[in-house]
Amino acid sequence: MIERYDVSNRGLTALPDEIRGMRELRELYIFDNRLETLPAWIGELTELRVLDANRNRFSSLPDSLGTLPNLYYLYVADQQHLGALPETIGGLESLAYLNVSHDALTTVPLGLGEITTLVELRLDDNAIQELPPALRRLPKLRELHLTSNQLAQLPEWIGELTSLRRLSLRNNKLRELPEAIGALPHLRDLDLRGNALRVLPHSIAQLRSIERLDLRWNPISGAPAWITELEARGCTIWR
Repeated sequence: MIERYDVSNRGLTALPDEIRGMRELRELYIFDNRLETLPAWIGELTELRVLDANRNRFSSLPDSLGTLPNLYYLYVADQQHLGALPETIGGLESLAYLNVSHDALTTVPLGLGEITTLVELRLDDNAIQELPPALRRLPKLRELHLTSNQLAQLPEWIGELTSLRRLSLRNNKLRELPEAIGALPHLRDLDLRGNALRVLPHSIAQLRSIERLDLRWNPISGAPAWITELEARGCTIWR
């Protein structure tokens, strides 16, 4: 019985057929290859918990990916041409970590909002313009990484992600933030670098767990009075 299979960095253009028969497989590492497609039979590996397919050449992912009931880690970053995730991804009922950074996503599938087990979501360096309301249904989400996208607005429902510890919004197009951002009781790290913010909501002062606030490279006019209050509480502020 094989539980771990690693064919990373082999220059593969197709997965070995023998993998399909490994029904007890729990960890599959296929990163750093030249794969252009992930075969539909991947959905047959129902015991799979880890799938690391970073740094390949996928332009799409099969719908069958969403039929893996035990998948816990999914890494499909650094594909460059991966423009969308299948809506069936919502079927990953055990998924905790998802990394789809450095790809070509323009939208976030609504199905992501069905993965209530999700703890960390990395969507850095894509072309996402807005966040769908479906994401508000992620009660366990602790880290949301959205660096280097095309976000011009942060929705009010961001305040409903009350488990968030880290929120990275660096290098977007944000001109303002919703007051609801102050409703995140466990937020420790808020990265706002490289946006177009001129003013900040007073509600940021209500972030009772905040430890790091990065405001660099924003055209903020004057320092809000509450900044000294946060610093007095031990928050490190970069501005």
